[in-house]
Amino acid sequence: MISKIFRSVFLSTVIVLLISIASSLVISSYLMAKTDSEAMTEFANKLAAKINDNQEIDLSLLGIDTYRINLISSSGHVFYDSKIDVNKENLENHSDREEFRQALKYGRSKIYRMSETLDKRTVYYAVRLDNGNVLRCSYTADNIFSQTISLFLHLLIIVVLSIGISIILAKRLSAKIVEPINCIDLTKPQMDDVYPELRPFLDRITEHQHRIKKLLRKVTAAHLQMKVMTSNMSEGIFFLNKKGEIITLNQGALSLFKLEDEKELIGKPLFQIDRSALLCDIYEKKEALDNFNKEVEINGKFFNLIFSKITNKEKIIGYVLLFIDITKDKQLQKQRQEFASNVSHELKTPLQSIIGRAELIENGIVRPDDLKSFGLKIRTEGQALLNMINDIMFLSKVESGVKAQKEQINIKTLVDSVADSLKDKAQKKQVSIQVNCKEASFLFVRRYMSEILYNLIDNGIKYNKEGGKVECNISTNNQNLYISIKDNGIGIPSEDLGRIFERFFCVDRSHSNKDSTGLGLTIVKHIIEECNGHINVDSKLNVGTTFSITLPIEQ
Repeated sequence: MISKIFRSVFLSTVIVLLISIASSLVISSYLMAKTDSEAMTEFANKLAAKINDNQEIDLSLLGIDTYRINLISSSGHVFYDSKIDVNKENLENHSDREEFRQALKYGRSKIYRMSETLDKRTVYYAVRLDNGNVLRCSYTADNIFSQTISLFLHLLIIVVLSIGISIILAKRLSAKIVEPINCIDLTKPQMDDVYPELRPFLDRITEHQHRIKKLLRKVTAAHLQMKVMTSNMSEGIFFLNKKGEIITLNQGALSLFKLEDEKELIGKPLFQIDRSALLCDIYEKKEALDNFNKEVEINGKFFNLIFSKITNKEKIIGYVLLFIDITKDKQLQKQRQEFASNVSHELKTPLQSIIGRAELIENGIVRPDDLKSFGLKIRTEGQALLNMINDIMFLSKVESGVKAQKEQINIKTLVDSVADSLKDKAQKKQVSIQVNCKEASFLFVRRYMSEILYNLIDNGIKYNKEGGKVECNISTNNQNLYISIKDNGIGIPSEDLGRIFERFFCVDRSHSNKDSTGLGLTIVKHIIEECNGHINVDSKLNVGTTFSITLPIEQ
């Protein structure tokens, strides 16, 4: 900017100087010519007056070298010339000269003529005398170009000195002009004392700064919001720029690849995270790839990888990789397959028993005395089959997430009813049932509570010893219901504690009753999870098992 101002000031000064010199030359030449012309006119008028007073005056005695004086007769014959001896030279007739003709006609005449040969200007002034003759005075002067050439050395010195002074002044002036601009504090432009012409510019800077700060706050807030949202997601997210370098990633992505510091990965290519063939292929072929979903396995877990391009007006500006954990879905799929296999196996056994006995009866092979026992076996197997189907249907209903209707229940009445329904089974096993529960009413799904109590007490009887006991303790407060069902039966091996809630799992089939479907604890676990409660199991082999349940309730 300083150099531009310097050039402008310097060139302006030089141009003004040249214009000034040229104007001065023109004006001085004009004034000089005017002064000389007026002086010659005054001289000629006085000389004409003298000649009119004295016709016999000898002009050669005047000794005038400043002007050329001619006396011309009315016919145009020159009979006196102060520069030439007319007696020795014959001068041409001047009757055709403009100044002569005008003087005869008007009494006075002034004519300017340029000499192309000499490149000079001649001024003529003619006055008609009383005797009819014409007095003509003239002088020759250089034109403005000739004067300039004659003054060239002086003008050159003036121009050189002026240019030197202009350079010094232009440097100082440009530095002084720019100094207030360089001292502007752009963080607080309105506080600066600057040129009034710059005030609108500084006001616009301030306005733009406010806009930038406002936009920056919005961008920061949006970035922070996105950061918070993505950091709380279990899915892993990678945002890449056009080159395939990481712009940002969330905590889920760090956990997915067992990484620690996010900052060390920013700006790094994608394949530095994991040098698997898939990520290397994505990095190398990112522009040619179409958006896709693909199932991948990483560190023993299964993920659905979603690759998508980020475009703006059909121009690629980045990429996003989303890793969705589908490990649970895989496990559920595996459990469904195992469940279907187990159901087929569990249903097949009683059905085969029923079909086999029915075929024996149909073919008349069974003796009449054995028909009653065969019918009992068929009914027992059919009842077991029906119980299993009912449990499967109920479990399916609970797992579907369908909200059951709550109602006001009395927990003491309900637990006494469940204990009474299992009284005969307990007596056959010589197991006593002890219930410790106070009167309490609350809102809950009656069927759910009945299933929990029935299955846990029933298991306490089935997996108990002869002469054993099942103790049921129930208490409540304003928020929760606490259930503890304890038996002193065969217990559960520590290696099987993690599997007792699996479908159709039995700790020891040799100690279990044949009427067990293997779904009781599975149903209990799903009901408790559906009701936002939790269950704990404490068991020792040949000592006993305790189930502790906490359920939220509504008064």
